[in-house]
Amino acid sequence: MEENKNQEQTVNTEELKKETVEAVNQVKDTIKNVDIKNDAKEATGFVKSMFKDPFATIKTIAEDSTNKVFKIAIIFVAIWMIAEFVDVIVPIVTSRYWTGSLAVERIFRIIKYTIAPVVNVLVLSGIVYFMNKENKKSLITTISSMSIAKIPVILAAVVSLITLISSNATPVTSRFSSFCSVVSIILVYFSSKALCGEEQNSKFIKKFVIMYGAYYVISLVVYYLGIYI
Repeated sequence: MEENKNQEQTVNTEELKKETVEAVNQVKDTIKNVDIKNDAKEATGFVKSMFKDPFATIKTIAEDSTNKVFKIAIIFVAIWMIAEFVDVIVPIVTSRYWTGSLAVERIFRIIKYTIAPVVNVLVLSGIVYFMNKENKKSLITTISSMSIAKIPVILAAVVSLITLISSNATPVTSRFSSFCSVVSIILVYFSSKALCGEEQNSKFIKKFVIMYGAYYVISLVVYYLGIYI
């Protein structure tokens, strides 16, 4: 029995390695084939469909085996990274203190803030992927679903850049960010539910609580590394 368990774990590990390599290769291909005009139009159209019927859209993504939305997901995560980069770099540059150890510290801070969106999506995707044992979907599909579920948070990150121009906007942007976070959690819930192939909320709610509990535990760990997700 223990031997079968070890064998199953080995198979799962090999499967994860294979899917990770595939995801990395797809990211590389997406970056190589960037078409700003067409991609921007496609992403805009996708946002409109999300506003019209978000739950049907995220269910379609979760059930799509062709991973055609993966490119759009990467675009949104890239926008999120740019927003975080701008948000951290502008105050640092305008402070004009780039000497000695302080400069090194600030460079690391910029890097940590910029990669935080990627870490956020990967952590959440990894948890959902590993806990989805009965209706296993590909890692790419899971990443796509979680990235799209984060669109409200990405929108909030972009809007919060207004505070770089005027700090008076902070009360508005902070409340908008809180609202977007709640909406995003709801979308993550329904995305996870669709990925797991669960129809009944009463059965899935416990699993989702465990998923998000694990997410917050990991977020606490990376917080001490200076990465805020």
